[in-house]
Amino acid sequence: MPILGAHVDSSHGLHLAFPRAKAMGATAIQVHPTPPNYWGSPKLDEDRIARFKAAADEAGRPPFFFHAVYLINLAGDDATLRQRSESTLTGYLRAADELGIDGVIFHTGSHKGAGFEACLPTIVEHLKRVIERADPQLALLLIENNAGMGGCVGARFEEIRAMLDAVGDPRVRACFDTCHAFASGYDERTEETARATVDEWDRVVGLDNLVAVHCNDSQMALGSNRDRHANIGQGEIGEEGFRALLHERRLAAKPFILEVPGFEGKGPDAANLEILRRLAG
Repeated sequence: MPILGAHVDSSHGLHLAFPRAKAMGATAIQVHPTPPNYWGSPKLDEDRIARFKAAADEAGRPPFFFHAVYLINLAGDDATLRQRSESTLTGYLRAADELGIDGVIFHTGSHKGAGFEACLPTIVEHLKRVIERADPQLALLLIENNAGMGGCVGARFEEIRAMLDAVGDPRVRACFDTCHAFASGYDERTEETARATVDEWDRVVGLDNLVAVHCNDSQMALGSNRDRHANIGQGEIGEEGFRALLHERRLAAKPFILEVPGFEGKGPDAANLEILRRLAG
């Protein structure tokens, strides 16, 4: 059985994510440690760190990731915004390492029409400085593939690989989002097309660079470049596609993390996890 997890509420204390995940049956966890649409990095002290580590130990240390704020843009022409993004990512990665969690997942940002090749050196410069400033010993910085809307970087697998190669640090790796890939034109609706998409990721990015899978159906059509998540089986990818991905042996050790709207509109829930377990079974 694959590792099936979810984005979980961590309000009033990061340590509370563990019992909340257990209640919905999630065995991997992602949280927003700070509000996703406001600037700021996690603020830790000895008490918060101790409570988190105690809760993690009690839960058996499941895979655990931060998702950074959505405001980050390392690719644009606004130097102040890029610097603020770098500092925020540094704070996230430093906090992840202090807590002993797996890593920080983030969106690289938009080149605002300038093109990927033009902004690549700038992105790489900032990523190298994030790693240098945070100096993580265990936590990873994970570039997430993008849906491709508005000049966002990372919609094509080749762009993910180009960033990883240019940074050249094993502490920078990748997260694969099923909805974003579908929106970018990578089909996952059947066993054949899902296998072909995993083949393409392996050929271009490398499965050794893949740390986590964001498991989301898509409200929008293949190649739409629109990022709209749907509950599992209620979108364009459908149950057959997720069954194929969950049975893909090359993904067996990767945590699948739900970021779906949920059947009550409150985010990932036990019902979506149960669908994944049924499809994986």
